[in-house]
Amino acid sequence: MKKIQKKLAILLCTAVSSVSLWGCGEQVVEEAAEDVATVEASNPEIGSLKLSNSFIATINPDESVYVIPKTTAEVLAVNVEAGDVVQEGDVLAVLDDTMAQMSMKNAQLQLDNAQHAYNLAYGDAATTLTDMETDSTLDQAADGVDNLQESLVDAMDNLQYYKDMLADEEAELSDLKKEYDFTNDVDEIKDYAEDNFDPNNPKEAAEYAAVMQRYQNAATKVGSTEAKISNYKTTIDQLEESIDKIQKQIDSTYNSYSQAVTSSNINNGEMREEQKKVSQNSISAAQLGIEQAQESLDAYTITATISGVIETVNVSEHDFATSSNPAFVISNKDAMVATFYVSEDIRNTFSTGQSVSVEKDGREYAGEIIEIGSAIDQTTGLFKVKATVGGDTSALLSGTKATVTTDTYHENNAVIAPYEAVYYDGMEAYVYTVVDGKAKKTYVTTGLYDTERIVISEGLSGTDMLITTWSAQLRDGVDVSIIAAAKE
Repeated sequence: MKKIQKKLAILLCTAVSSVSLWGCGEQVVEEAAEDVATVEASNPEIGSLKLSNSFIATINPDESVYVIPKTTAEVLAVNVEAGDVVQEGDVLAVLDDTMAQMSMKNAQLQLDNAQHAYNLAYGDAATTLTDMETDSTLDQAADGVDNLQESLVDAMDNLQYYKDMLADEEAELSDLKKEYDFTNDVDEIKDYAEDNFDPNNPKEAAEYAAVMQRYQNAATKVGSTEAKISNYKTTIDQLEESIDKIQKQIDSTYNSYSQAVTSSNINNGEMREEQKKVSQNSISAAQLGIEQAQESLDAYTITATISGVIETVNVSEHDFATSSNPAFVISNKDAMVATFYVSEDIRNTFSTGQSVSVEKDGREYAGEIIEIGSAIDQTTGLFKVKATVGGDTSALLSGTKATVTTDTYHENNAVIAPYEAVYYDGMEAYVYTVVDGKAKKTYVTTGLYDTERIVISEGLSGTDMLITTWSAQLRDGVDVSIIAAAKE
């Protein structure tokens, strides 16, 4: 038994030979193992570090126009709907141009009169200019034309007046329909009362009476308004017939006037150059009147001012288009932009031409910054930034949201270390470098960083050998064994 215990003691002493033990029969001297940190090391990177940020942007066409009517008139036809693609010059809507047509006829009549008068007095068949003041027949014919033209203008003014009154009453009728809640005939209110309430039922009698009272009030007002509308339409028809008759009378009277001029030219041999100039000026003025009348007539046809997509249609048939409200909104979707807002410090990192990525519904579009706001937006308190959206943008809808990603903060020609190679002693940052085969604790100043890399702005150069991995033995002054290095 004693032999076995002694043998175990010898084995135990052998196993702990690195520690001095007593009672093993002899003293064992401790042998200290060499303390070496095995690490990876390399020179710091000299390069650029950029951070990217994402922003919520609103997508809109870069070019969007409001098509505003140049005049006020009833809409006869609307040729497009929202979403339609149009070309510049396409007809979008047609307005009632009755008055403009009459003005054009009157302008054409005045030009014809001026040209006829000139031809009769100074044409190939005429040798003299008549002294019109001495020819009573000529005076009467000219006065007849003037009077009829004045009557025509008065009739056209009256026609416009009654058309305006008609428009007002039609608007009043539309308001009454909204006020009393019916769409076509006022009897809808009565039908509603009779269909939904029983006057003999005590619980429903009061509601029936209220609806019938509303019907009676509506019927009174609507009846008065419809009567006015009917009267105005009758008056408009009469005025249009009167205008047509006056125009025919002007043609007939002018024939008499032309005959009088011809007769007077034959009987009078004096030429008056001054009156000839007056006649020529009359032709020029009449031609100008034709141009103005044509311009006015063109205003009754609403056309697309740019090629693009119809975003909004604000008129419908039988509405009254006005120059105070846009009738259509057209967007050129060949050039879409993303608008977003950023803080001042981020704004100062941007530059025009900088690349961006726009993401919408899982699809990415390349673009670039084209506009950087120089003043704070009063609504958001931020700076507005615009970027182009490249590629096929036909699927993008105006006013929708997208995500814009682009570089913000960046450092160029900087000393860059792996993020995990930097340690912290309280608020102070430090790294380990290799100097003469030993680890050296080096305090540094850090700058911009991401999840993998960090800028060392002070304390480290590109020629230093930076320890990039951690070791349990790593401390200031310890011997190091480098297992990987980018540079010697």
